Amino acid sequence: MPSDAAGAARLRVYLLMETSQTGDHEAARDELTALAERAKRQGWPEVSFLATAGLAQYALLHSPDRTALGSTLEDLVLRAESLGRPALLGLALALRAVGAAVREDGGALLADAGRAVALVEDGDLPALDRCTTLVICAAAYNTLSLWELCDDLFERASVMAPACERPVQQPAVVVNRVLIRVEWATALFEIGAERDALDQVRRALGAVRAVEETDGVPPLWLLGAQACGDVLGFVLDAFEEPVPAPFERLSLAAHLARLADRRTALVAADDVEVLPLMDGLLALGLLRKGLRSEALATAHRLSQPGSSSSGARTFPSWVRAQVLTAAEPEAAVAAHREYARLVAGLRWRSREGVLAAARSAIAGELLSVDHARLARDVLLDPLTGLSNRRCFDDWLAREASEERSAAVLLIDLDGFKAVNDVHGHAVGDETLRRVGLLVDQHVRPGDLALRLGGDEFAVVLEHREHPPATLRRTARNRAEALREAVRRTDWERVAPGLRIAVSVGVAAARLGPETPGGADALYREADADLYVDKAARAVGT
Repeated sequence: MPSDAAGAARLRVYLLMETSQTGDHEAARDELTALAERAKRQGWPEVSFLATAGLAQYALLHSPDRTALGSTLEDLVLRAESLGRPALLGLALALRAVGAAVREDGGALLADAGRAVALVEDGDLPALDRCTTLVICAAAYNTLSLWELCDDLFERASVMAPACERPVQQPAVVVNRVLIRVEWATALFEIGAERDALDQVRRALGAVRAVEETDGVPPLWLLGAQACGDVLGFVLDAFEEPVPAPFERLSLAAHLARLADRRTALVAADDVEVLPLMDGLLALGLLRKGLRSEALATAHRLSQPGSSSSGARTFPSWVRAQVLTAAEPEAAVAAHREYARLVAGLRWRSREGVLAAARSAIAGELLSVDHARLARDVLLDPLTGLSNRRCFDDWLAREASEERSAAVLLIDLDGFKAVNDVHGHAVGDETLRRVGLLVDQHVRPGDLALRLGGDEFAVVLEHREHPPATLRRTARNRAEALREAVRRTDWERVAPGLRIAVSVGVAAARLGPETPGGADALYREADADLYVDKAARAVGT
């Protein structure tokens, strides 16, 4: 039951992270706060971390002073590192990358987002964790106008969606694929690359169709995507380009009326992301159709709102310059227009340099992650995922440079040979996997959980300050809890008639440079205690 409840709470956090971006976001914040407290009480460290991450995301979206979140995001990364879960560390780094975007620290953004993307490359990690990390990284990269990279990440997130417990991120993926295509198109218009811009317009329309076919898209997001679809169709018509099905070519009056209705709805919803792009594209289309007075009226309401969209910060000003130049073509205005075009070209080339740097950062981090994974795999047992005998031998051989208390639990399955003989090796392997999972669930961050080989497992606990007696009590309590967990496991679901029990040996001592025998003596003591326990259990049966 606790694991089921923790799983449900984990999924609820992800749903609330989506709700915090739209709808009743304050209620989402309050529930995330309550979930963080509940997870702490229940001993669900991963759920507690995710709820805290959700609150950090909320602050990045809604806090009046987002630049003050640095310490919160730093703590989140440290917390993820202490949990030892790569997927959660990727999520923390992705959020810190968004924080770097707020501070306009491009170097930190590329470093954190690159490492986050590399960390979640591992297909064995939870799909929902990976998907969320990619979506947040894309949001960070979008602030640098790295649309090609954003599209790559959204494509990867979309492919992962079927493997998630619920496709929580799919609405965000399909909507953002519309917005990045629109921004991409507007930037191409700014540098005079009309053919490429119109190609992105058509791709954006295809992305709008995907939004309309996706379940669970929040109403405001759906409205924004449909508004984009209407104005993009208007632009294609203005450039005398075919409008792809199922979008219809309307009369001028009908098209303008529909756009006016969309705009009214967006204003009522306090939208800041779509409106500046929509108004800019509308003014461009009107100018292209030769409707200068209407284009001028639209241009006069263009502004630069507090949008996170890089396109919304530049495209409205560019369109305004085009419209004013056409309506009032004085020499000074024309000169400013030419200057703006030069600046737009420089910005585009700079963007391409940053894109190359971002891809290089990801490639470098992927190499680092691969090297770390190879090093880790050498020390991991492939059946259970626990550390292996080589890792234990390294611990035994490690020279103690400072005093510390240590405890060793040696765990052995009672009568395991009979499991293989009666039920077969496949059942034996599944039994070992499940026992390995139980061992892993009964350690804390910093403890060393191992499979020594066969049906033998071990746990190493260390503490600099606790005396050996305290650590021995802790180890004994862990041993009893593990025995109980094994006893309560429904082994009948693995194989009819299967019964599993474990014997546990415990030893604790103070280790240091002057300790006779060191860790090896501690191991032998635990091994002796294991046989005492096994003998006592044999008598009891």
